[in-house]
Amino acid sequence: MESRKKSILCVDTGVDDALALCYALSHEDLDLIGICASYGMATVPKTYSNTKHIVNSLGKGDQIPVYMGSEKPLQRDREYSGTFHGMDGLGNQNLPDISSDATPEESVDFIVDSIKRYGEDLQIITTGPMTDMAKVLLRFPDGPLPGFSMVSMAGAAITPGNCNLYSEANVMVDPEAAKICFESGVPITMVGLDVTRKTLLTGKELKVWQSYDSESAKILSKAVGFYLEAYRVHHPYLAGCALHDPLAVGVAMHPDLVTTIPMNITVVTSGEADGDTVENLDKVAEEPTTKVALSVDGERFMKDFYAHMDAVLR
Repeated sequence: MESRKKSILCVDTGVDDALALCYALSHEDLDLIGICASYGMATVPKTYSNTKHIVNSLGKGDQIPVYMGSEKPLQRDREYSGTFHGMDGLGNQNLPDISSDATPEESVDFIVDSIKRYGEDLQIITTGPMTDMAKVLLRFPDGPLPGFSMVSMAGAAITPGNCNLYSEANVMVDPEAAKICFESGVPITMVGLDVTRKTLLTGKELKVWQSYDSESAKILSKAVGFYLEAYRVHHPYLAGCALHDPLAVGVAMHPDLVTTIPMNITVVTSGEADGDTVENLDKVAEEPTTKVALSVDGERFMKDFYAHMDAVLR
C-alpha cells in the first residue's frame, strides 16, 4: 500500500530530522510540497538554518520551500541541553546562520493555506514538537476541520518514554500542543517509540557515509557521529541510534510498514506522568481518530531507507 498525498514535513532539525529530510527529499514516493522548521532540538533560527543547509546540499533549494515555525511551546519554556543533538542541533557543527530571510510562524499560514487548498489530499508529517499544528488547528475554532491527516513521530503507548518513564521527547516539549492535536478529531497515525526503537542506524552505516565526499554526506556524518556517541553513553542497551523521524516519513509513504490499533489518544499535562500519551477514557465510546503503531516491518523499512540515503549522499 502506498500514499501519494501532497505532503508537508514539519521538523525541528535535529539529527534524526536531518536524516528524515534526506530520506524524504530523495524519495520518489513522497509528493513533498513544503517543509516547516520550528524550535525543538535547537532554537528556531538554528533549526531553520539546519533545514535550509540540508535542502541546499541536496540541490533542492529552488524546488522545495522551507518555512520558519514557532519559537517556543504554547505555554512552557524550552531549555536546551545539547546532549543528543548538540546545542546547534547537528552535533555542534555550527553551520552558518541563514535564517535572516524567514519569519517565525510563517509555517502556520502555509499549512492553513495548504489545508484549504488540498483538504483530504494533504497529509502533515510531524517529526518535532506539535506546536505549529496546534496553532493551525486553533485557526478552525468553529469547525468542521478540513479533511487532512497527520503522521506524527510522537508518544509511546506500551514502551517507556525517552524523557522519563512516561513521555517521549516531541510530546514532552509541548504537551499542551500535542493534546490539542490528538483531541482535535484529525486522523493521526502515531509513530512512537513502540516502533521507532525497532529501527536502528549503526556505526557500520556511518562508516559508509564517511567515505563519501558530498556536502550532504559530510554534514550528516558529523551529526550522526555525535548522535551515535550520545546513544552509546545514554542508551547502551540499543545497538545504535533509533531512526525515529525517518520511520515517520516511511510510514507516511507506506502505511503498511506498521501494524496499528485504533484508539482515541489524549496527553497528560501535569503531575508525574506529564507528557504521557494515553487512551482518552472520555471518548472510549466514540470512533477512534488515532492509529497507534505497535509493530513495524523494520527490515523492509531499513532496506528502503539505506538504499535512498546511499543514493542521495554519494
